[in-house]
Amino acid sequence: MARISLRTACTSPTSRRPSSSRTRSLARSRLSESDSRADRHHARPSSSRSHNKDVAMTLVLDTRTVVPTERARYWAAGISQRLFPMQVEAGEKSAFEARLTGGEQGPVLVCALSSGPHRVGRSARMIRSADPEFLLFYFVRRGECFIEQDGRGCSLRGGDFAAQDTSRPSKFEASTEFNMVMLAMPKWFLGNVALAAGRRTAERVATAHSPLLRLAAPLIAGLERTAGAYGLADKEADAAVRMLLPMLGAIYSDSDQQFARGDDLRMQMCRFALDHLHDPNLGPERIAREHFVSVRYVQKLFAAEGGVSSWIRMQRLEGAARELRAGQVSISQIAERWGYVDAASFSRAFRRVYGVSPRELRAAQLWEPLRNPAVASCP
Repeated sequence: MARISLRTACTSPTSRRPSSSRTRSLARSRLSESDSRADRHHARPSSSRSHNKDVAMTLVLDTRTVVPTERARYWAAGISQRLFPMQVEAGEKSAFEARLTGGEQGPVLVCALSSGPHRVGRSARMIRSADPEFLLFYFVRRGECFIEQDGRGCSLRGGDFAAQDTSRPSKFEASTEFNMVMLAMPKWFLGNVALAAGRRTAERVATAHSPLLRLAAPLIAGLERTAGAYGLADKEADAAVRMLLPMLGAIYSDSDQQFARGDDLRMQMCRFALDHLHDPNLGPERIAREHFVSVRYVQKLFAAEGGVSSWIRMQRLEGAARELRAGQVSISQIAERWGYVDAASFSRAFRRVYGVSPRELRAAQLWEPLRNPAVASCP
């Protein structure tokens, strides 16, 4: 969910996911006046990269920065703008206090959320408007809240752990003050865990007495502290949040089901390949060597796509097609940039898949027919 980026303060985690200009326009108009007040009373974090250029930005949303009569509206618009569209109803609007802090840790958004009584709803219409395709994991530190999704519901108290899916309608309600850590994790990053957790949303899967959660709690707390303060460099953040995957896999797996390492390894291979598509030497041997497995095992993981070479070829051709449509560089330059030895071999491969040559595509500005639905993308 392409990933969520707070660098531009937008709601969508990836460029391929839908967004709602109407929602963003409303959020900006509602926040414009209150944000100007906030700037005078609370330092809004424009960047936390002073010590490292690879560290992601943080976010702060605090109702105490605006007058009491504007707090409920400020909170509702701010949440929709910074995360995704949702309906927020505050309890005592005149005295409503809520605070959201956090930032990116690799592909994961880590937030600390403290608030008074309020209700949050996400409808099917809002999901159609914008869906970042996250799983939201809640680790409650104090207070109590109630979550509902897919006909299930549960109360969460201090030390409890549960999840909701942004792709399906849901409700969240707090009748008292509470404090929690929220992990917004893209489904592509979770891999097989997303399927297991998605079947058990709005269900208390662990408590303060659960051994695995007791082990994971310090890591979650550390991620929250660094996300809200100075962050980690991209490589360090990615490694840190990846440590959560086997724990989440074990928490959400059935007693007779083990965490599927194959899916997780395939996800890592996909990300490595996407980062090296411009290397003409990228292939099954290189991927196998980098991940300390056999070429045969790599081919097995990509069998559904016709093999890893076929998958790599389609990713390259789709990237090249986007550049052809932009029309800013020559066809030979595009061929070289996407790992082809010359323009002729690139043209043959392009025509074989799409039925038109690169030159014909550029001249006709064709685009919609190019996507080949038979070839799956990286999860």
